[in-house]
Amino acid sequence: MTPECVVCIFSQALRVCRTLGVEEATAKAVLDRVGCMVPAWRFDENPPQVASRVYPEIGTILQREDIYAEVKAEATRHAEALLPVVKERVARSPDRLTAALKAAVAGNVIDLAATHTFDLEAEVAKIFDTPFALDDSGALRDALGSARRLLVVGDNAGEHLFDKLLMETVASLYPGLTIAYAVRGVPIINDVTRKEAEEAGIGEVAEILDSGVDTPGLDLSRAGEPFLAWYDSADVVIAKGMGNYECLEDTATRPTWFLLKIKCEVVAASLGREVGDIVCYKGGCDA
Repeated sequence: MTPECVVCIFSQALRVCRTLGVEEATAKAVLDRVGCMVPAWRFDENPPQVASRVYPEIGTILQREDIYAEVKAEATRHAEALLPVVKERVARSPDRLTAALKAAVAGNVIDLAATHTFDLEAEVAKIFDTPFALDDSGALRDALGSARRLLVVGDNAGEHLFDKLLMETVASLYPGLTIAYAVRGVPIINDVTRKEAEEAGIGEVAEILDSGVDTPGLDLSRAGEPFLAWYDSADVVIAKGMGNYECLEDTATRPTWFLLKIKCEVVAASLGREVGDIVCYKGGCDA
């Protein structure tokens, strides 16, 4: 957490209200409640940990368990419409793994914690010609060549369709690999849950794992034991998006590649890159 994160999380409360079109009095009630929570936010926490307390409070006021349910469904339909074009680009690429990684990053633009609007078509149009600003994909390719178990940690709904394409591509290139896909334990922001993963047929290519976390990012301290057993046996972890980076940057105990589009100055400074850059960054341990 930084002071910028405090401002960002507070502004997300208004973003929820504007996105859902709630009445002004209700928006004021939401802002009042979140404002009262700010003094308890600590700089030794990460933003997803704070968000895990903020969003349920917003949901209580709005009387919504899954705040962005309709928005997630719309983002999924949007991604689904573009999927044939993306699949065709990956299929005819001379380097299908890199193309699939970039397709998965293109989907990462669907992030309602960072912005209330996104242009997925524009992202797809340019992503295949955009170099990774941090590029550890070569090390990822080598690791997959000797790996037996791959864990992909999902991020947002809609984006999960491009994650499925990535896993399908990896499965075809490394047929001996066992793949699992981790989802959030409960609805939080627009993050992918088991519901969206099952509807997308991700179970056809990977085991769907409920991480058990209530954070918009994989907080290992909150993960369930069944998930942790799989995590501890993973040879390679691909973690999608900024929330997973914020949670796992200092806590990952498996070889982890962070695959994301940088959407804020705080994460840009952490990675030593610029807002708008895409990265495939190796972190975690080498065990």
